[in-house]
Amino acid sequence: MNVEKIREEYFPITKKIKFFDTANHSPPSIPVQEAIRNYLDDWDNLDRKGDQRTLETIESWSRLIGCNKDEACFQPNTSSGLAVVSEILRFKKGDSIIINDLENPANQIPWLAQRNKGVEIRIIRGREGYVHLEDVEKAVDDSTKAIALSQVEWMSGGRHNLREFADLIHENDGYLVVDGIQAAGALKIDVKKDKVDFYANGAYKWLLGCSGAGFLYVSKEHVANMDPQLWGYRAVEKHSLDRPYLKPTAKKYEFGEPSYLSTVGTKAAIDLMLKLGPSQIETQILKLNQRLYDGLSFLGAKIVTPEERKYRAGIVTFNTKNNLDTISTLKAEGFYISLRAAGIRVATNFFNNEQEVDKLLENVRKQGV
Repeated sequence: MNVEKIREEYFPITKKIKFFDTANHSPPSIPVQEAIRNYLDDWDNLDRKGDQRTLETIESWSRLIGCNKDEACFQPNTSSGLAVVSEILRFKKGDSIIINDLENPANQIPWLAQRNKGVEIRIIRGREGYVHLEDVEKAVDDSTKAIALSQVEWMSGGRHNLREFADLIHENDGYLVVDGIQAAGALKIDVKKDKVDFYANGAYKWLLGCSGAGFLYVSKEHVANMDPQLWGYRAVEKHSLDRPYLKPTAKKYEFGEPSYLSTVGTKAAIDLMLKLGPSQIETQILKLNQRLYDGLSFLGAKIVTPEERKYRAGIVTFNTKNNLDTISTLKAEGFYISLRAAGIRVATNFFNNEQEVDKLLENVRKQGV
């Protein structure tokens, strides 16, 4: 991967700042900007073709995560996708769901709401920045109908082996529901290989797309057997005042008109990643992640992110003796980084380079850990 060419051609923002905040929001790439501008021109000419472009965007996302286009649908964000799943599973009194304390609220609240139905919510405590399989094994029993888990945790950066959790819950005839917003676009995703039942993610982080765009994957066997609780006009194949017929694909989980501006911008971003190669992108991200982790470890920083490589993706979170002073210094030096409750969160992406990582480490060294 020619990182310098990518920076020059697609991410001019790298000339102005050192952007390490994809875990919060992606920077605008040239393809995304051009796609949105072209769509505005088409809109001005009354030639939007919004629905067609939405379908094309869903197809691109399907290719990125390794599913059939009929198993994918558009959602405005991750939260919406997860909420849809929490309702189509139709939990009942006596069921149990396993979540954990490392999750973003987007992957907690839909499940906590099921308590109103008499469902037990079992909360696993994360250790060392990720959820340990053996801890979940102890919590699973005959009542357990679902495990809700992020592929990559939003604050610690801990990464999970989805296949292990899928095998565990499938032995109990339950479902694995995955929040993929910190993984899709950073890692090479294969929902079929990992036997994931449901996978949701918004577009504005590692997919390098826009707010207002997101996706939901529902495996084909579940599409055939699970209808939505709430019906929107986009869910219906044939409109009828007597009996509306749902679409036979995952599109039946859609509601109303999507944000077409967000859709076209997101398609351009995903197509760029498909062009560059998901495997090559993952390799670059993990290489920079390791360089950063090793450097922070050498400096003696208190690192929240797991030490073992297999439990990491694109995020490294750490603490210094004064996080506020450190983040202020880094921002003054042109770094774009987030401070979260767990610490200073750095997201290495494929458009970053080793020189930027080394400069960050040097500034942390000067500030002191």
